[in-house]
Amino acid sequence: MGTFTSMKGVPLGRIAGIRISVDWSVLVIGALLAWGIAAVAVPGQAPGTPEWLAWTVGALVAVLLLASLTAHELGHALLARRRGIAVDGIRLWLFGGVAQMSGDWMTGKTEMLVAAIGPAVTLVITAVCIAATWLSAVAGAPHLVFVVAEWLAAVNFLLLLFNLIPAFPLDGGRILRGFIWTRTKDRISATVLAARVGRVFAVVLVGVGLLDAFFYDTVGGVWLMLIGWFLDNTARGEAQNEQARHALEGLLVGDVMSKDPVIVPSWITVELLVDQYAAGRQVSSFPTHSIDGRVDGLVTARGIRKLPLQQRGLRRAIDIAIPAANVPIARRDEPLTDLLKRLGPASDGRAMVYDSGRLVGIVSPSDIYRLLHGGPAKPPAPAAA
Repeated sequence: MGTFTSMKGVPLGRIAGIRISVDWSVLVIGALLAWGIAAVAVPGQAPGTPEWLAWTVGALVAVLLLASLTAHELGHALLARRRGIAVDGIRLWLFGGVAQMSGDWMTGKTEMLVAAIGPAVTLVITAVCIAATWLSAVAGAPHLVFVVAEWLAAVNFLLLLFNLIPAFPLDGGRILRGFIWTRTKDRISATVLAARVGRVFAVVLVGVGLLDAFFYDTVGGVWLMLIGWFLDNTARGEAQNEQARHALEGLLVGDVMSKDPVIVPSWITVELLVDQYAAGRQVSSFPTHSIDGRVDGLVTARGIRKLPLQQRGLRRAIDIAIPAANVPIARRDEPLTDLLKRLGPASDGRAMVYDSGRLVGIVSPSDIYRLLHGGPAKPPAPAAA
């Protein structure tokens, strides 16, 4: 369905070295689809089918649809990797699939090609399912075979049409942005325009869903409104991210980092850290060091807040610290936009900056906020419960 940055899920395995994961919401959609097949489609088209067999067919359709979504996203991921974009994995979730990419599109042509390959894969799958439907009817195959092929053809065709709508961040919207970007050579204006189209479509979708919910199908209407809400938020977020990326171009890590971080002993209690180091400081990150002086972790204000007050005198700083191995390392002279690609939830959006082997700074979300908004970020209040 789209190409976004990192999201987590339950790991399923790897295909061509690409990690595949699934969100719990997929189980809900799969269960609803299986129920629709078993309770409605099979009894209607193949009356007399045993209930266990109807549910088996429903489960099979759900699994094959999951495989279709995976193939769609693999098309995005494999072509992106071939064109030099870093691919973190594929996540299947409520609205289909997401290819998680941490690299940059580089050119509008690359975005168009990577966005188009997913629908192309779905088109092939749809054609195969339509052919299977026709062959099963001509050959007089068991009617359940026809039901499976027909449903897969219909669902994949609907997914194909939906994804080709030129509304950002759907594949059609990314093709649109890539086209505008290629013609104008202006990535930010292409993103803003594609996002506007996406938001207009989202509003229309919410309106249609509202009418559907009131006059026809409540469940279907709510579903359309939910999709519209998701598309509107994602399109707005993509435009904001692009504007932020543009604002940060040309800046170095040293321009934004908080200098001379307060390094605390890893063995002190969290209570002592808050009282002696955090109190009175507008600091949201505290590197920790072991007895030999080596930096071994990073305590964040969020980590402190998550720890119950009654446990702060019992737990050590290292117990709630992010392991140093999980925190990206940066240089002063590194472009800030390069570092942003490596930041993620594993380090709570932070990085440690070294110069000649010495820790000289921390880059945190509040540093980025301060730079973008031209003023101080809100104090982190690490001692809050």
